[in-house]
Amino acid sequence: MRTPSRPFLIAAALGSALLPLWACQKGDGTSAPTAVQANNAGKSLVPSLGKQLAKGQASELRLALGGRVVTWLADAEKPRLNGIPPQMRVGELWAAAVDGGAAPRRLANGVTNVPGGWLFTPDGRWVLLLEGFNAAVSSGTLVAVDLWDPASQPVRLGGGVSYALGSPDSARVAWVEQGVLKVGKLPDGPFRSVAGEVSTASFTPDGQSVLFRRRLTAAGGLFLAPVEGGEPRKLADYVADFELAPDGKHLAYTARSEVDPSYQDLFLAPAPAFVPKRIATQAWRFGFSPDGKWLARTEGWKSSDEAGDLYAGPANGEGARKVGEKIGRFSFAPDSTAVAYLEFYDPNANGGAGVLGVAELPDGKPRRVGNRVPNYAWGANGQYVAFLSRFMKPVYSVDLMLYERGQEKSVKVRQGAFGYSFSPGNERLYFRTNCIRDGRACDLVEVTPGEVRPAAEASDAGVPSPKEQARILEGLYTFAASRDGSRLLVTYPRWEAKTYDVATYNVATKQRRSIDSLVQVPPAFLSDDGKKVVYVVEDGERSGVYVSIEE
Repeated sequence: MRTPSRPFLIAAALGSALLPLWACQKGDGTSAPTAVQANNAGKSLVPSLGKQLAKGQASELRLALGGRVVTWLADAEKPRLNGIPPQMRVGELWAAAVDGGAAPRRLANGVTNVPGGWLFTPDGRWVLLLEGFNAAVSSGTLVAVDLWDPASQPVRLGGGVSYALGSPDSARVAWVEQGVLKVGKLPDGPFRSVAGEVSTASFTPDGQSVLFRRRLTAAGGLFLAPVEGGEPRKLADYVADFELAPDGKHLAYTARSEVDPSYQDLFLAPAPAFVPKRIATQAWRFGFSPDGKWLARTEGWKSSDEAGDLYAGPANGEGARKVGEKIGRFSFAPDSTAVAYLEFYDPNANGGAGVLGVAELPDGKPRRVGNRVPNYAWGANGQYVAFLSRFMKPVYSVDLMLYERGQEKSVKVRQGAFGYSFSPGNERLYFRTNCIRDGRACDLVEVTPGEVRPAAEASDAGVPSPKEQARILEGLYTFAASRDGSRLLVTYPRWEAKTYDVATYNVATKQRRSIDSLVQVPPAFLSDDGKKVVYVVEDGERSGVYVSIEE
């Protein structure tokens, strides 16, 4: 789903991403004391199982795709400048191969942690970084470094750069240098200047063309240009946002309405000619399904608090039908066969909440399955949707609910849940509950989605029995599943420090393996099976970047 963009200077995907939820105990579910519980009064009793990759103060740990190289900032500090984001830091960027085959490399100085400060090409080989970042103007010197060749030298591409990205095939790079869009082959070019007054850009999925939007001072035009040469072709002026379908067959964008300049119209341009046609007016949010076959959009926009009604249909813009009203957000199922959305959305309801609806594509009946819903998440294969719902009676509570596609109603999983996530294969639904210390220490519970029973069949007034809700860990803060779902990476809060203790949990054997203490969050898995973990220790002389490998 796309939302209307605002002018910005730096944007890029982070090199690594973890689930926003994390979370501990003895494998059999009993409340035996853990090493973490025993050590929180002083120095850790957890023996370190990690090997130090690099020594010193580190932060902002990020993995290159493929997990071969890890990067971090050393000795990062907040710039002494008023008005900058409080989380902004600038420091030295370092990298190290996780197998320890070569010494850590200092890549650049003056690199920022804000999005776009450094990013990786899709194959994980190149890191594109902004050296000497100037927080006052949000730009720096663009440098490309080959992470796979420790002997390679950094390649300087341009100065005064505010925006950069790699192509889908990792063969090319595009960046905005003092407003001028440049594009060419990594690492040595040739590079050519495409246009001036540019704010953002995006490669087409085949990497052969680049879409870019110019600044409002240049009429906010949207252009398409071949990367190997040729003049850019203007598609529209005063474009607010644009998105290419994942399969590259359609381009959608919103632009100032000719009927009323306070509105935006939605246009669709099919490849390869990209000749646009208007398909909706008073549009606001829009997005393609993961397979590129469907397009959803809102129509009837009145304000930023009322985005309009949701319409969904084929990606060519024809035959769209209304599936929801007054939409707050929407998202497609991972298998692209349904769309979920929050309708009658109230942004002022404790951070925002709405009625959760689910509609099968192309023509299934829309179903309203939850009320006062602040958030929801699709399961891995789109069969289930988990969500939180606020209940007012008999007492106020925030409960975890589960909806199975094709059913008329959702079922309650647990009263009082704080954070939830499906396993990668949908075999389990994990959630935190029984939280203390302002939600920083919770029990982690797992259920099997297909075994959660409706209220009429369940015990305890509709809540599944404790046997169906096995507490697998206790006292944890965050949790994340490995890519194959066989292990969980969990952290525990400490009493005397802002750092955490870290462990893995083997889903099959139900055994917890303590790894280290005084660790920054988040640590990260290095391998699909969860046997390799990378993390940062913040503990005086022991501070540094570590890797733990389970034999």
